[in-house]
Amino acid sequence: MPLALRLAIVYGTLCIFTGVYLPYFPVWLKSKGLGPTEISLIVALSLFLRLIVSPFFASVADRLGDRRRVVIWLSTGALVAASLFFWTDGFGPILLVALILNVIYPSIGPLVETISMRARLDHGINYGRVRLWGSVTFIGASAFTGWLLEWTPASIILICFMVTLAVNLGGAHLLPREAPPQKKRVSTRSRFADVLEIGRHPIFILFVLTSSLAQATHAVYYAFGTLAWQKQGYPDTVIGLLWATGVVAEIILFYISGPLMARLGAVKLLIIATGASVIRWTITAFSPHIALLFVVQALHALTFGAAHLGAVQFVAQAAPPRVAATAQSLYAAMASGVMMGLMTISIGPLYESIGAHTYFAMAGVGALALAGALLLAVRWNGQALVPEDEPGSEQVIEEQEVAK
Repeated sequence: MPLALRLAIVYGTLCIFTGVYLPYFPVWLKSKGLGPTEISLIVALSLFLRLIVSPFFASVADRLGDRRRVVIWLSTGALVAASLFFWTDGFGPILLVALILNVIYPSIGPLVETISMRARLDHGINYGRVRLWGSVTFIGASAFTGWLLEWTPASIILICFMVTLAVNLGGAHLLPREAPPQKKRVSTRSRFADVLEIGRHPIFILFVLTSSLAQATHAVYYAFGTLAWQKQGYPDTVIGLLWATGVVAEIILFYISGPLMARLGAVKLLIIATGASVIRWTITAFSPHIALLFVVQALHALTFGAAHLGAVQFVAQAAPPRVAATAQSLYAAMASGVMMGLMTISIGPLYESIGAHTYFAMAGVGALALAGALLLAVRWNGQALVPEDEPGSEQVIEEQEVAK
């Protein structure tokens, strides 16, 4: 099977779970009797551990030189973790299981991204056209689940979790096996030394903060978007279509992303994304007419899609292959973990007070991210931020040769 087709299937199986989880996990939490503050805490607190755990798994994969094996381990763990929801009730137990699931499953994405970006560089794979199949399955999963909820109770969401995670585990086995390294480096460096090496660079810190803020502008949308639209009286089928509209626009962007990534580059994509987020969330805050809302949803192609493309391209250029997965997971842990978690916790009480007007706060965060993107354009010229060779590795090997 061609490599591009295998990666496309992997993305499809990876994002099918997200298509159920993002729009409808808060709906299931509400059905368990939890309020907006409790929902925001569960969604947010489950994000923070990613800062430690996701880079750890990525560093293990970098050291093993076998990211496929680690993805299969994590996919299995996510399936087992999600099954625990069937035996949970109340805020505490649900939070505990959510913590476990959201530590394991999001660690898969950065590893798959690293494999795909390496395929793009080594084999000329069109990343966008591979990645778009994840968006296609996201649409199918969100729309189908919305249709199910029209005539079934919210408990069906857990069944959807199990089915989609089983599909994801099957897809993980299609990842290409990576060739073992020709020469094994000998080093006493800890796994977290790689994290520190790339993570403390000022330009990388600026990039992480900027891209994390760009993704964090979606906090209200992810945590309360479905609930806000339900409050406005839209049926679940229409809500599923609203989610799908954003992802369709995202698919179109991914399809044409090859020349765009080459022409615009990472930083310009981030500038476009953050500028679009100011426009999108300002309009959404006014609870516009449904026709305009569908148009605004199309900006998801920029607020998420362009930001994502810019971020993965930045990591591919700024981090050498030996720390590529570590750098990608560090960015993902901050963007989808810490920053998104902080934003989600802060908007819970705010949403309870002012409802959809909370989107104005997201527009403000987008403006801050836009300032960071403009500063990044001044500070970074496209170069790698750390050397390719592991510091000290040659010296250690030479000393061992002398000892022999």
